[in-house]
Amino acid sequence: MKKSVSIFVKNHLDNIQRLSFFILFIVFAIGAFAQNKITGVVTDITGEPVIGASVVVRGTTNGSITDLNGNFSILNAPQNATLVVSYIGYESQTIVTNGRHELKVSLVEDKKT
Repeated sequence: MKKSVSIFVKNHLDNIQRLSFFILFIVFAIGAFAQNKITGVVTDITGEPVIGASVVVRGTTNGSITDLNGNFSILNAPQNATLVVSYIGYESQTIVTNGRHELKVSLVEDKKT
């Protein structure tokens, strides 16, 4: 009887240890795949959304194009990313996020074009 209780306790402890490692693995996996996401809206100086504006993390090919409401979303952006926002007929803007995850960008018409 004593031996069977000892085996039961040992098996129970092994299961708890396996469960603990599994939970720890899941926590680390979630952290590894966590994505730094930057979202925002691009408008002109009157507040109208700019549709199809390019928003790119400087020095990368990681970027997005604004939707019908001027909204954009960029995944896997560095914490202090520098974004370049551009659209034909407007002056390009360079924005340092400084850890911000939601941005509002207002583009000014390019008087030269």
